[in-house]
Amino acid sequence: MKADTITKDYISDTDVFADIFNYYIYGGQQVILPGQLKQKDSTKIALPYGADGAVVPVQKFRDAQKLCTVKTDGKLEYVIYGAEAQWEIHNAMADRNNLYDALEYAGQVTAAAKSHRKAMKKEKEDRRDR
Repeated sequence: MKADTITKDYISDTDVFADIFNYYIYGGQQVILPGQLKQKDSTKIALPYGADGAVVPVQKFRDAQKLCTVKTDGKLEYVIYGAEAQWEIHNAMADRNNLYDALEYAGQVTAAAKSHRKAMKKEKEDRRDR
């Protein structure tokens, strides 16, 4: 729908995106600053198994997703905010958002596992070289 496309473009603007979350999460306080936000690829791919055991690729797109870097207690924290724009009420939106979140978490777990394997391989090679 054209209205959804226009709204998606609108909420992707960094200033608007920050305002949305500042209003809904922080009661209008300017907690999230536009300069803290970086565009994040909102495409997620899952490879669930079908009824016959075959892999069935699924690709999902969140309307807008940004990474926010926040410094608290001298440490950096990374928060991912995602937004969906709907022109009309869609009763499955909560389920879709849960799916997007689950796919994001799964991607983070995969990246962490890959990083851990790489570090372990390097450590093993370093011990061998001594």
